[in-house]
Amino acid sequence: MDETTPLMIRPQQGPQTGQLPWDPRRSCIAGVLVLITLTLERLAFYALVANLFLFLSLGRWSPDSGMTAVLLLVGVAHFSALGGGWLADAWIGRYWALVAGLSLYVVGFSLLTAAAAGVLCNPANSTSPFCVTEMYAIIICVGFAAGTVRANFPSFGAEQVKYGGTDSLRRFFNWYYWCVNIGSLLGVGALSYVALDMPNGFLRAFAGTCGCLIVALILFACGRPYYLVHRPAGSVLMNILCILCEAISGRCHLRRQTSIQSSPLIERRSQRPVTSPSWLDYAKIRYGGSHHDAAVEDVKKLGIVLLLFTSLLPYWLVFFQIETGFQEQGVHLKIGFEKNFNMPTAWLSLFDQIFILALIPVMNSVIYPYFDRHGYRVTLLSRIAFGMSFSFMAAIAAGVLEFLSIYQWKHGNRVTQVIHNVTYNASDMSLLWQVPQYCLVGTAEVFAGVAGLEFAYSAAPRPLQGVAMGMFSAMEGIGSLLGTALISALSPTWIRKDSQHFQGHLDYYFFLLAGIQGWALAIFTLWLLVKRVREMNSTPTPPPEPAPVS
Repeated sequence: MDETTPLMIRPQQGPQTGQLPWDPRRSCIAGVLVLITLTLERLAFYALVANLFLFLSLGRWSPDSGMTAVLLLVGVAHFSALGGGWLADAWIGRYWALVAGLSLYVVGFSLLTAAAAGVLCNPANSTSPFCVTEMYAIIICVGFAAGTVRANFPSFGAEQVKYGGTDSLRRFFNWYYWCVNIGSLLGVGALSYVALDMPNGFLRAFAGTCGCLIVALILFACGRPYYLVHRPAGSVLMNILCILCEAISGRCHLRRQTSIQSSPLIERRSQRPVTSPSWLDYAKIRYGGSHHDAAVEDVKKLGIVLLLFTSLLPYWLVFFQIETGFQEQGVHLKIGFEKNFNMPTAWLSLFDQIFILALIPVMNSVIYPYFDRHGYRVTLLSRIAFGMSFSFMAAIAAGVLEFLSIYQWKHGNRVTQVIHNVTYNASDMSLLWQVPQYCLVGTAEVFAGVAGLEFAYSAAPRPLQGVAMGMFSAMEGIGSLLGTALISALSPTWIRKDSQHFQGHLDYYFFLLAGIQGWALAIFTLWLLVKRVREMNSTPTPPPEPAPVS
């Protein structure tokens, strides 16, 4: 039996191709189970990300500690995706990696439910933060679970439908992206309402989320007879590390021999310039290494992709303010509306999700085809530059709003509001003034986020596309961790406790992020212009036509 043969389905080889015949029923069942599991998993993750800051604030955590915890969760989730992909490729395969990730999810949310119920730790001490050690352990557990699942779900789902042709893959990835956003909408919307507006809200929300994860694990496991399960075939990461080590070793060995082998006689015999190899070329067989030229060239292309991902770090710094800085700003804006309705601050992130769901179809079916018809192709790099621009505007909008909020509070336009039995000082400005900055972040994600994901697939060589996706996710994690370090550095002065919020300067923090993003945008735009000029100058001009002979 071939290792890609689904269990409980007898393989029948095609008479000419020798491949498994297309089974739409099996593929449909497998694809639906994967997408339902994905939706429930994303619901749980985004529900925790959106509500963790407020949950910790109610547990007497300071604002900088709560923001650090959220950024740690997001950072571990993104950065561990590279390790989750390596674990699946080298050791246990994607199916068992997903089972392990979902099981770790259930453990983490079970402990979180116990913490919300007051069972995990003793909350008797009312002066110290609540369950610090336990909460950090839960955050790391859930982060590793999310990273393992995120690294393997796209490729595992694609394997179930890829034999149906290119159209099947495109339809799957479209549904995949929509399920991610629908899970986010449900997690942020419904569970945020349960957590904030019901008795024992966080306990009910976390218990319900844990139940969703248990259902997801059972559904995914029940689909095993219909899945195409590949065995682990070794990790590409080990080959990359071997190439890097051989290249460094070969380059160092060459430098030691340069003074011995160099000779004036040899230099005089060399009449034409010789292009010196790059340091990675010394891993090639012809330069003393043990790797073929194609493998080394693939690593070179991966390095270019890594450089582009590095330029997106300021964008991720602004993007993660949805779960941190914007939340801190939101609890100090007026959340009350008519009929005694208080809007949960986490609901504002729904505008980001809704804006993405509405804008992507418009861009794909209207805007991009319009430019294509008129001969203006919007490249991936141009889309990333547009995304950086909207990210810069989002940080500016947040800083201006915070500046005006502080101004209003200092001039007596202030209110006192209670959020889940905790009193917050707030200005008289409505929470809805945050809508523009959320929409700008959503627009930036449509351009820079989606284009970066597409660039990871298109620019990376085929054998390293999985590694490129892991690197893309890891760069998001690095951006989150950099945000954690930045908050820790600024918390004594600009970011203060909730009771002293208006004595701090959260607006300076947003303007600093705008400055970092602005510098990155300027450098990236300058690089694009230089690249365009070089391409125009390298284009050969046609020779002049010979004059007619009279």
